[in-house]
Amino acid sequence: MERLLVTAVLTGGTIFLIGFIIWFYRHLEKKRTAALQQIADSMGLTFSAKQDDELMARLRELPLFNRGHGRKMRNVMTTESDNLRLNIFDYQFTTGGGQHSHTHRYSVVSFASMSLQLPILSLQPEGFFAKLGAAMGMQDIDFDQHPEFSDQFRLTGEDEGAIRDFFDQELLDFFAPQKGLCLQCSPGFFIYFRKGRRDADQIRDFLDQAYSTYAALNDRFSR
Repeated sequence: MERLLVTAVLTGGTIFLIGFIIWFYRHLEKKRTAALQQIADSMGLTFSAKQDDELMARLRELPLFNRGHGRKMRNVMTTESDNLRLNIFDYQFTTGGGQHSHTHRYSVVSFASMSLQLPILSLQPEGFFAKLGAAMGMQDIDFDQHPEFSDQFRLTGEDEGAIRDFFDQELLDFFAPQKGLCLQCSPGFFIYFRKGRRDADQIRDFLDQAYSTYAALNDRFSR
């Protein structure tokens, strides 16, 4: 009888703890949504807490949106002009399963413009595993004339010649000091992101950083 009582108490405690964790997570997510909506309102951006299915379908062109499972987009902020559509949003996906599952979360800024005739490419920090992969023969486009850029980033893409032509000296100089930056591009479209979600009070600066990248890429076509 005593053993049954102990088991019941432990089971009840476990259920309570799981329930509290779920409640607390949802509470934090609601606070984040409210804070991001205030930011969007103050910046004159339209806001939706729900996923933009049309945008999500377009994003499937890019590697980030084909990883893992349980892919979700939330807290979508949007602005649009005659030749540019900008979105900033929360994105997450899960890899693995059960006790070995891991959820990856990002703040992502996407830019869509017909003026951005970009080569298909991915730019990411060159960490240990990227260096190991390069040593094993995986693609990593380096530039002998710019070792700082080549040491900071792993650059990959379908057409290496087109990518080398696109990354002129000014563009290499622009990206080289920006540690942690991630970029994925296709013609007319690119996303800017870094590992982890930005806090609500970091969104303005994050958007400024992303927009400076858009300006640098857009300026490339005028040179």
